[in-house]
Amino acid sequence: MNKTLNEVELETRALGPLVLTTPFLRRVGLRGLINQMCPLAEQADLDHGVVAELVVQCRLTEPLALYDMPGWAATYDIAALYPEVTDAQQLNDDRVGRLLDAIYDRRAVLWGELIARAVRAYALDLSRLHADTMPIKFAGLFADQPDDDTVPRLEPGYNPQGEWVQQLKLFALAAGDAGVPVWFDALNGGAGDSPAYVPQFEAFCQHAQLATLLPLKDVIILGDRKMPTLENQLAWLRLGVGYIGPTTMQDHHHQTLRALLDAGQSWTALPYTARRETDKKADDRTVYRGVGHIVTLTDADTGVAYPVRHLYIHSSALAQREAQCRQAEMAAIEAEIQRIQGLVNKYDYKSPEVIRVVPQ
Repeated sequence: MNKTLNEVELETRALGPLVLTTPFLRRVGLRGLINQMCPLAEQADLDHGVVAELVVQCRLTEPLALYDMPGWAATYDIAALYPEVTDAQQLNDDRVGRLLDAIYDRRAVLWGELIARAVRAYALDLSRLHADTMPIKFAGLFADQPDDDTVPRLEPGYNPQGEWVQQLKLFALAAGDAGVPVWFDALNGGAGDSPAYVPQFEAFCQHAQLATLLPLKDVIILGDRKMPTLENQLAWLRLGVGYIGPTTMQDHHHQTLRALLDAGQSWTALPYTARRETDKKADDRTVYRGVGHIVTLTDADTGVAYPVRHLYIHSSALAQREAQCRQAEMAAIEAEIQRIQGLVNKYDYKSPEVIRVVPQ
């Protein structure tokens, strides 16, 4: 039997993107994890876990609103998702500050456990990890920095733009699977990039219990040209972790490549197409060729010898650009020679001490 409803009451609540982010936070158990590691007195009206969830929600919806979380909370019907929050003013700066203080000393353990939960819940692939550092520039005077080794210090250093600035360094690991960030840390602004890779990976491996998620021998670390130092290479090999990183061609590399070619090796076309060129015709795509050989790295401390593959890559696009640059430089040199020749023809040097202008 069909029944006709004459009146239907609708209630509209503004949840915005929180309707999407809240299930994710609850699936990984952020609130319970925070409360487990950073407990608060039972009589408190808001525990650290719910404040942490709301801080994350705020950052995901309006990244500039952290200084005014009550204003942000008033925009959405927070009580529909968090009944504990009866007034937006509960999310004042003091309460957020207490949360940040509470989790600071436990941040590595918290982050590692959170990532491990996310990996299991969403089947993230951590077999390929991309590592890099980034400077963060600051302006102003920071004379009263704490003298504490656990707190990163603003220090002067060069950034990629060649500026000498006060900065911090940010280290990050991102999963090759969708580029999900799985580890980060703030470092002293004057710290070198190369020494950071191995200790940070070891910290991630420990806190996220990476070895329980997949065998370390199946992990490959990819970084920029600052990563493959001799010390780093030996460290990766000791850990049993694979690594891939570019290195700057030096004189001995050129000599080795020449020796390989003279010994009969030849450039071999590599079956690789850059993603940005997949829509191009085959004849218009960059062609990559390679020549490789195996070198042996011996650990001076243990005497263990490790085989490492070196691969020299030739890019047709890069070769074309370099040829165009050489052609432009040669044209500029030729023009300068012609200019100088014109000056020589203009003047008649009859005496080593007197320059006489030849009448036109």
